[in-house]
Amino acid sequence: MTASPTGPDFAAPGFQSCYRHPDRGTGIACQRCGRPICGECMNPASVGFQCPRCVGLGRAGTREPRTRFGARLGEGGGRATKALMIVLAAVYVLNFATRGVVQTPLIMFNPAVASGELWRLVTSGLVSGSLLGLAMNLLVLYLAGRAIESEVGGARFVAIFFAAALGGSTLFYLLGPSTSATIGGASAVVGLLAANTIGKRKSGEDVRGDLALFVVLVLYSLLVGFSSFGWLTMIGGILVGALAGWVLAYAPRTNRSAIQAFGLLAVVGVCLVAVVVPTFVG
Repeated sequence: MTASPTGPDFAAPGFQSCYRHPDRGTGIACQRCGRPICGECMNPASVGFQCPRCVGLGRAGTREPRTRFGARLGEGGGRATKALMIVLAAVYVLNFATRGVVQTPLIMFNPAVASGELWRLVTSGLVSGSLLGLAMNLLVLYLAGRAIESEVGGARFVAIFFAAALGGSTLFYLLGPSTSATIGGASAVVGLLAANTIGKRKSGEDVRGDLALFVVLVLYSLLVGFSSFGWLTMIGGILVGALAGWVLAYAPRTNRSAIQAFGLLAVVGVCLVAVVVPTFVG
């Protein structure tokens, strides 16, 4: 007596071996490429099933959703915002505990920059000055920082912050008194708002409220500022923040990350050249 076969009947009409597992018979074919697939290889599709290879090709061909600044959706997560808030608060507390020792090498002091201490152009953005100034900076970051970070991404968020601080310090150095000092925490924070305004403008949103806010902030810094020319840092932060936002928002999709990085470096380079050339070359 002949034993009946225990495996699949490969001779049955429409019954073939799986292209990934030849020892397994199947009557199902991939809806995309038409090759036979077994139960392990079947991936549900809108109609029928697809094989693992076609599923992978479909995912590779799908464009990953991005924000208007080119960041991945959910990329920010608020980590950069929280980190900046902690740093700003820590600088204030340490400065208060040391009676100004921490703040002294960080603030924007024109004679010191003229003598070569160029780091002050950026580190001034970490100094908030008074407790009220710190509270305002932290409040803006808390209310708007996380939303902005989710739009631009953590790395771009930090880059805009320090670029705006640099922009404020640069304008203060060029137009302010040669013996004066100022801080840049507010200008760096407002630079983030300016960059976000550019993104909103690109999306067709109404930005008149944003522009009015910038006018109020400049007037406030003019009347109640760290120094009589501190409003220059606010204007510089707004201008450079807006320029950085334009670079990020209007970069073409092709090679967008590289173009954005190059554009931000160009903005920083222009600020540095504006300080270095008249000081050490002219």
